[in-house]
Order: sequence, then structure tokens, then C-alpha cells
Amino acid sequence: MIGVVILAHDQLRRTAQLARFMADNGCKVVVHIDSRLKEPGVERMMKIMGDSPDIALTPRRRCEWGTFSLVDACIASLELMFRRWPGVTHVCQLSGSCLPIKPIAALRAHLAAHPDTDFIESVDVLRDRWVVDGLAEERFSLYHPLPWRRFRRLFDWSVKLQRRLGVKRRMPEGLSPRIGSQWWCLSRATLDAILADPRLPAYRRYFRTCWIPDESFFQTLAAKHGRRICNAPLTLVRFDPQGKPFVFYDDHLDMLLRADGFFARKIWRGADTLYDVFLGGDVAEHLAAAARKPGERPHAVLRRATERYRMARPGLVNHGCHPGQKLEERLQTARPYLVIDGLQKLFPNLPAEVNQLPGAIAHGELYHPERVEFAGGAPIFTGNLSASVPIRDHKPVHFLSRLIWTERGSDQLFVHDFRQQRVIDDFLLRDPNAHVLRLSEAWLLDLCRLWQADPAAGEPALTERAAQEAGVVARMTGPDTRAQVIRLGLDEVLRDGVAAMERAARKLPDGLSRLAVFSGPILPVGFAEFLDSLPRNIVDTRVLAHEVRRYDAMTRVLRRKA
Repeated sequence: MIGVVILAHDQLRRTAQLARFMADNGCKVVVHIDSRLKEPGVERMMKIMGDSPDIALTPRRRCEWGTFSLVDACIASLELMFRRWPGVTHVCQLSGSCLPIKPIAALRAHLAAHPDTDFIESVDVLRDRWVVDGLAEERFSLYHPLPWRRFRRLFDWSVKLQRRLGVKRRMPEGLSPRIGSQWWCLSRATLDAILADPRLPAYRRYFRTCWIPDESFFQTLAAKHGRRICNAPLTLVRFDPQGKPFVFYDDHLDMLLRADGFFARKIWRGADTLYDVFLGGDVAEHLAAAARKPGERPHAVLRRATERYRMARPGLVNHGCHPGQKLEERLQTARPYLVIDGLQKLFPNLPAEVNQLPGAIAHGELYHPERVEFAGGAPIFTGNLSASVPIRDHKPVHFLSRLIWTERGSDQLFVHDFRQQRVIDDFLLRDPNAHVLRLSEAWLLDLCRLWQADPAAGEPALTERAAQEAGVVARMTGPDTRAQVIRLGLDEVLRDGVAAMERAARKLPDGLSRLAVFSGPILPVGFAEFLDSLPRNIVDTRVLAHEVRRYDAMTRVLRRKA
């Protein structure tokens, strides 16, 4: 006879469905409901479970994650179960978010074939790196009287203080620290031995100040009293690199049908298809159909998911995943994109013209100090990217990688000024997907406007601007640059016009080349006179001044003809 202990702290409707299903299939069920849950939800749960004689409720108590209250609830449930149903031979501990993924008849046959085996992870904490994130040995050797979730700062302060003081608790005599999943299936003989152990009160006192004792109490005592331990539990549960359990949804149905074991956790409460299939009467047919189809085993899928979470994908960095320098290539973007530096000063209508092309997106200056210029001035871009400067500047590289990823089916460009020396500059120059189309003399256009406003301020700024430009050129031609940098001279653009742009476009990859469509350069009024005023010992602009005068003369003729 199989007994089931269900610890419920959430998803009461699903918990009731699970309890009723297990009872209807010949199991004896004891449910413990966290006392923090409100009565209306509990009343609805009771209606779903009905008045089944095979379901009992343990007196409710407050349970907190990581504390001994969960073990207390389990022990009380076991004692109630053995008093009411003395014939129980095995007990499975489940949560309200578990689901059986095999017929209960198959579970019953499996346990009958292994009557003396305890299916519980029970690994040596000193030898096995079972803990994904958090304390391992110090779960046992330090005192943890505070619940971590309610008193995180005090908890961390307590751990640091005890480390400084050299606190080392001793395990009770006869025990060695073991750890593992709290979702186990133990034989009646082992459970009777644990509950009848004369030193049980001392064990309870010790584990009451251990951290997450529901992952160590039964694991340690089963190693002491069990005859045969199988470290492959009957419940499929896997954790991500942060120690949080993977959640299974409806689209995991085929994977769960191929899974080993008899239960799975953690099932999303809205996974109606999973509940319909596994709590329905034809699960054996679904299992047979899945066996006939090719597919990966869950362990391979979850291992790949874990690896993807840790390593991310080129162009997509997951939440909480920040690869270090060894994995820096993962921080590159998902596909090629075009960066315009300086040409926007000569072609102010550039973004508007490119946005008329199908499948093309042209942003303004994404990294302007005071604003984020998404295409069309949108406050929110695809992927819920906000035009918020603080949000952008918090993680500027992730901002760009997300922008390229969310519209990876489109060809994107944006405007950028490398002379501002922003944090994103180094990343852009290291990113092999970045293609920079740069107007070398764009800084002279800015200086001309300054000269027009105040002729006396032009010459002092010239030396500073020339030094800035030399610094940008040095960075772009440095050994760490992996981006493609295409430099255009202003004299070349004015002299050759469309031909110059076509030559630059041929150097770009397919898709981006069509974005290099510029027409109608606009020069500042008096630009030739400004160039003549510059000292030649700092910058020689004679060739450029000649081309500017020729271009001005040509455009005047064209305007008269028009």
C-alpha cells in the first residue's frame, strides 16, 4: 500500500486534484496545508477533494522555506498516516506542484519489486557538489536560527560573524551529513526506524538550526537506518544554475512522457494540458505513443537548457547571466548591423529615408547623453526596450544586444558619435557584427557651426577637436578592433557623389549594403570660408576647400535650372 504526503503551500486547486487522483488510484493521502493560506482557498480545495476516506489532513502549521517547520509538517503527516493506515508499505513525499507521469499501477509494481529500497538522494555533502548555489557544509556546521527569506541581511550577517568567530558545530554522534532532494519515497521499515530512534528528539533539536533541513534531515537519517539507498529518486526535478527548480509547461508534454521516474516537479499551475493528460485515464496510451516517436530524453534537454542559461547565446544574454572575460564572445550581437558616424551631419534625412525600405530599421542616436532615439521616436521598442537613459546606461552592452536580438529579422542601423568616448564604444569596436560607416571630416562640420556662432572660439577648439579625432582613429585601427570600419572622406563624397557611396556599400555584407543609400549632402553655409580660415600647420584643408567650392557652384547651377 502506497502512502503519499503532500505539502501544500500554494496551488490549492491543483493540490486537491493531485490528492484526489492519488486516492482514487488506491493510495493513502495525507495533506498538510500551510497555515498562512487563506480560508476561502482551503474551502475550495476541500470541495474538490470531497469526502474521500483515503484522504486525511494534518493539523495546519506555519511553514517557511529553509526552516525545520517543513520537516515538522512531514513528521506529523507520517505519524497520522501510520495511525490511520497501518498497512502502508512505502511513503512518497510530494508537493502541491507535483504530477504523476506514469500510471500508479506501474509505481506500485516498481515498489513491490524493490521492497527494501529507499528512493532518496542521500549524498555526502563533503564529497559531492550537490548544492548548486549557496551554503553546503556550513548548512550543518553553523547555526541558522533565522529564516533566510524573511531576514536575509541578518542571516548573511550571522554567517559572516560565525565564520569570523570560527564556529564549528558537531554532528550528533552516529550521523554523517547527507544532502539531497526532499521529494523522496521511503520504505515503511526505514521510516519506522527513523521515528522510533531514541535519539530522534536530539536530532530534531540539531536540525532545527540547520539551513534547509528538509534537504538533509531524512537524507541523513535514511543513510543511518535504510538497508538499501537508491540515489535516483522517483521524482523528476532539476535546478537551474541559481538553484531554482525548472518549471514545466504544456509544451514540455512530450519530454515528460519520455522521462524516467514516476513524478515530476515543478508543474505550472496553468498547464492544463499536462494535468488533463497525466490525471486522465489514458496516460498509458500517451506513453506508448511517445515511445514510438523519436525524441530527446529530459536529462539531455535540461542539460542543454542549463548550458544555454549559463553560457547564453551570441546576441542574447539571459537575466542574471553575465559571462566573464573568458566568455566575452557571447556578448557579441546576434547579427550584423550598421553604425553611422558623422554621415548624419551631411545627410540629415538619412534615418527617414532608410526607414522607407522594407525590412529596414534606422534609429537615431541611441546613446545620446540625454535621450534614446528609437526609430520613429518611439518611447518603447520591440522587446519592451524603454527609451530611458538610466535603464540604457545601467547595462549599455545588454541594451544593444537585446535591441539587435529582438529585431534580428530586420536590417538595423543607428547613429553614433565615437568622439564622445562612451562606454559602449569599446564594445562596438570589438563586435565583429558591427559595421561602422564613418565620415572622417565630420568634426569639421561641427567646428564650422561653432565658428559661425563665435569666430573667436573656433581656433582654440581646433586643436582639441583635432586631438579627439586622432584618438578615435587610433582606437579604430587598434589591434583589438574586430568591427569593420569603412572611412569616407568628405572630399570623396563631394567629388564622386553616388559612386563613393556605392563603393562603400560593396564592402558591407548583404542586407546592410542596401542601407547605404544617401543623396543630397547638405553643407553648412560658409563652409569653404571656414576651411580657408584654419591654420594649415594644424590641418591642411586646401583640397577639401576646393571640392566644397566646386560642389557649391554645381548645386547653384542646378538650383537655377530647377
